[in-house]
Amino acid sequence: MGYENIKRYLQETLGLSADIKPWRGGSNLPYFLQDAYEFADVELLGAHYVLMHAHEQSDTASKIRKDVETANKACGVQGIYVTDVLSSYDRKRLVGQRVPFIVPGNQLYLPDLGIDLREYFRQRRETPVKGLSPATQVILISALLRPWKEEVHPAELARELGYTSMTVSRAVKEMQSANLATVVEVGRERWVHFTESAEAVWQKALPLVRNPVKQSFWAFPQPAVQQQARLAGESALARATSLAEPHYPVYAISSEQWRLAQKLGMHSLPTAEPGAYRWQIWRYDPRTNSQDGTVDPYSLILSLIDEADERVQIALSEFEKGMP
Repeated sequence: MGYENIKRYLQETLGLSADIKPWRGGSNLPYFLQDAYEFADVELLGAHYVLMHAHEQSDTASKIRKDVETANKACGVQGIYVTDVLSSYDRKRLVGQRVPFIVPGNQLYLPDLGIDLREYFRQRRETPVKGLSPATQVILISALLRPWKEEVHPAELARELGYTSMTVSRAVKEMQSANLATVVEVGRERWVHFTESAEAVWQKALPLVRNPVKQSFWAFPQPAVQQQARLAGESALARATSLAEPHYPVYAISSEQWRLAQKLGMHSLPTAEPGAYRWQIWRYDPRTNSQDGTVDPYSLILSLIDEADERVQIALSEFEKGMP
């Protein structure tokens, strides 16, 4: 394990001087943990922790949580998961389950010490952003899906997405306040400028984006509604990965499409019935940025990121790693 990059990261970001040295208690741990991790002792703010540096980055967040809990019980000291690479999906899952981790140069989460590096940076913004509006989220995803450009003209976004110039202007201000982009002036024109890579922008946006699903229910399909719907949830994930098809197909529609569906006689069922579909009502039109009849990949990740099913977790991690 390279200790220097961890020491430097803690010092540069939080001003903490960490004393890291090999941990001799690892021989008392189960063999599967000894094979999967390299262990080191670290002292932070007067408390001792055990760094668990993963040899490989293939485990899911659920498996990582179980390994850390096993180490905690075996040695009586809080373990901190350390890895060089961590997908945005697994990262959000670990935060949700309060599993401490360090990704040197990228992110740090130590709930016992009350430290979350994302909050650390947000506190220093003059105008903190609690979350992106649905329109801003759609515009950001549109920019991420296209061949990456450092500069995009707002009018181009408005034209492609069917938004008004006022909506795009508000979205640009939100992205600027969230430090996701800046605005540069070229002559009389204003352009949206991204100073980082698409992956870096997405990672920075993760704490601010929302699950697009407002509500889900069972209902029998209606032909006119089916034409406007987009494959979503586990059905969309199954199409792109080795996940088995769900028993009830999952489709996404907007609130406006649901109102139209009700006028056409479509209604929700109290429980699942043979031949029914699982329908999701989204905060924004799922047809926007959709690909081949399926909701866009970023929104799909956000809609499933808190799913407890281990099969879905594994498939979602596989899906995200396969994204450009």
